[in-house]
Amino acid sequence: MLIKKIFNNNVLLAEDKQQDIVVIGRGIGFQKKRGDAVEEALIDTRYLPQDEHWGRTFNDLASEISPLVIEMASNILRHAEAQLHTTFNTYLLVSLADHISYAIEKAKQQIVVHNNLLWETRHYYPMEYQIGEWAVATILEQIGVALPDDEAGFIALKFVDKQNGYLANERASQITTLISDALTIIRYAVGQTIDENDINYQRLLVHLRFFLDRLYDEENRTGNANIDAVMLQHVQRSYPKAYDLADKVIVYIEDKTHKQVAENERIYLTVHLNRVLQSTLAQ
Repeated sequence: MLIKKIFNNNVLLAEDKQQDIVVIGRGIGFQKKRGDAVEEALIDTRYLPQDEHWGRTFNDLASEISPLVIEMASNILRHAEAQLHTTFNTYLLVSLADHISYAIEKAKQQIVVHNNLLWETRHYYPMEYQIGEWAVATILEQIGVALPDDEAGFIALKFVDKQNGYLANERASQITTLISDALTIIRYAVGQTIDENDINYQRLLVHLRFFLDRLYDEENRTGNANIDAVMLQHVQRSYPKAYDLADKVIVYIEDKTHKQVAENERIYLTVHLNRVLQSTLAQ
């Protein structure tokens, strides 16, 4: 493996068997020059281009931002993979590094970009948000720039969907917005303050997240083929307020997503909403 381009002491573009590869490792480029052999024992992370577009995009990015940001983004990505027990698309390195560079520049200019989905991100995706907080702390430690909590939320959404890429990140934002809007409908219908620390409310949040994941996952949607008609009639009769509220939420979601919600999902949502209603009335 030979060095093709040196970005800094820790980030190189190398060539291995006629294929470009980005390698990152402490001191891997120190006192090296183009054409030298890469000390493979120093490699921490390798990024094989998925296609020609990735290679061009990475080179363009590397010419515009600090290699330290690329190295830092790689470390954050590896930390996220370890915490979430998954691997990510290599395009996420480019997306994450670009976003961090932009956030740092805005912070230096004392421009705050507000995250309107910060509360929802904290509550719906706690593990990903903790990674965002870790990333913000890492940026402060290594760059000396303090980013606001809003950025922890923005970074968290990069890791929400394990399939990554623009479309997946867009889907995560759409789901977060839908949950926020659904909760607004629920709060308005309840007509009084809901205890957000109540276990039934927390379970509702988790349910809404996975309900919407199922809705967007066309392959795993079961549709209406196996409706439990007896259970549907039972919840409709037993929990009329919760059933009507579930209907309002589902009508809204169907209108926004242009997808049909299975009747079984109506049952599950009604049960969760009934628990929240009971907890709220008992306050």
